[in-house]
Amino acid sequence: MEPIKIGIGVSSIGRFLPLVGKAAGLFERENLRVEIVNQRDEERAVPDIVSGATPMGTPNAPSLVFSVLEGSDLVIVGGLLNRPAFFLAAGPSIDGIADLRGKRIGINQPRRMAGMVMLALLRKWGLALDTDLEVVDSGINDRSFEVLLEKKIDAALLPPEKAFLAEALGFRVIADSLALDCHWVPLATTRSFLRDHREAATKIASIYAESLWLFKTRPQETIKEISCWLPALAEHPRVVEKCYRLFAAEFEPSLIPSIPSINSILKEVALQDPRAVDLNPADLVEVLLLDHRKT
Repeated sequence: MEPIKIGIGVSSIGRFLPLVGKAAGLFERENLRVEIVNQRDEERAVPDIVSGATPMGTPNAPSLVFSVLEGSDLVIVGGLLNRPAFFLAAGPSIDGIADLRGKRIGINQPRRMAGMVMLALLRKWGLALDTDLEVVDSGINDRSFEVLLEKKIDAALLPPEKAFLAEALGFRVIADSLALDCHWVPLATTRSFLRDHREAATKIASIYAESLWLFKTRPQETIKEISCWLPALAEHPRVVEKCYRLFAAEFEPSLIPSIPSINSILKEVALQDPRAVDLNPADLVEVLLLDHRKT
């Protein structure tokens, strides 16, 4: 049998659990041949799962929902991160949210997680696009971090790795998205893959759960492993440690997807595609029988 490919989408600690599991020999122990593929683009995660190129993976929740609306048979089999952890990094002249008025804010594509979260936060803060601030589209390949360093924008919503690095380089982190109850990172596959390979899928989900336990309980080994996959942070060990602490706290220990958080992301998607209001969050989930000895 060919190795089962697992897609992680982007180089983010929130996707690194299978790397932790592989380093610990968990896949080998279960006689599973796997290949972990970093697509380096979150938009590739979903089509690669649908096509079977990487039949299991960790897309962003909005991408999964948009795909289901277009007729795919994607299903969530695990909930890694049940709320989004993005941080608003800003230049030294910005002390708080009120100072964003009239400023240039970098935003990712609205259909992507960071872009959708940014829109939700702006609504929460009572700031209107184009009238209260200038939104700078960072494009398909999000360059918000680089553009922020170049001082072409005043603030940007960034994932933890980039936000904490920006902070180490002299920028301020003035807000975060942790109060938003929106599903962020699911472990997903297709119903057709589950039908044909349910035993393997269940083993992989169980390895994710055990890897999560290792992540939380073995910080030194985990930090060493994830540091290998974050070369941009090689000279900033304190940033890596801060990112580790965040994800250790935010990973869902049971790996059970939160139905309320999935419902929240459906509401956000519905603002762009009204068909999402007709989706039942429970219908997007199939809970596998996991081995929770380590959870």
